[in-house]
Amino acid sequence: MILSIIFAVVALVLFIVQLFTLEKGKRFYMTGAVMLVCWMCILIAVSIYTARFKHDAVLYHHGYCFILAWICFCFSFIIGILYLVLRKK
Repeated sequence: MILSIIFAVVALVLFIVQLFTLEKGKRFYMTGAVMLVCWMCILIAVSIYTARFKHDAVLYHHGYCFILAWICFCFSFIIGILYLVLRKK
């Protein structure tokens, strides 16, 4: 999860840099790619967490951080795809 946070910050910096330096039509490719790498890191982290800490008890739950991680997973995927598809032309 720490690695995905680092990639999200790098994507934010790339977004700001690309917004002011590149001309229209070439923007946000790198930002979208970095967000998709962030998405993969979240997927790997949540999968490892699920496999490592699974319990056989019926009443066991992972907690709100686990749910928040899946929400971040969905949003980072959507943002990465939107950067790649809906760039300004």
